Amino acid sequence: MIEQKATIVELEGKIAWVQAERQSTCSQCAVRQGCGTGLLAKHVGKKFSRIAVPRTENMEPGQQVNVSIPEEALLQGAALMYMLPLLSMFAAVVTIRTLGWGELAEIGAGIAGLAAGFYWVRFRLKTHAVQLDTQIIEEK
Repeated sequence: MIEQKATIVELEGKIAWVQAERQSTCSQCAVRQGCGTGLLAKHVGKKFSRIAVPRTENMEPGQQVNVSIPEEALLQGAALMYMLPLLSMFAAVVTIRTLGWGELAEIGAGIAGLAAGFYWVRFRLKTHAVQLDTQIIEEK
């Protein structure tokens, strides 16, 4: 399980909205003073992610919670986001090339396949929510 501390910012119905600070490994790196990425992260400031989690009866805004996500869900999500659009693009291009429609049709099919892949990923992420586990770590 990958865990992250977050703060409850809003409660609505059966959903609690939590806000977690995005973390990078720059603070643990020995070269952080001379690295462009570390300097950029320092000047850009902290970034936060807002996540919807299932609400439990004893949650209140301002409480600190521990949000955990299974590693499998993270890996499946990354594969879905990166691989599916590319595979759909290649499948569309190979199909058009097999039909012998020409280079311009291959380019159009590649763009259409990529767009269709991104659309399918967006639809899948909206309809299949990943179950996040939350535990209250600080009582208000």
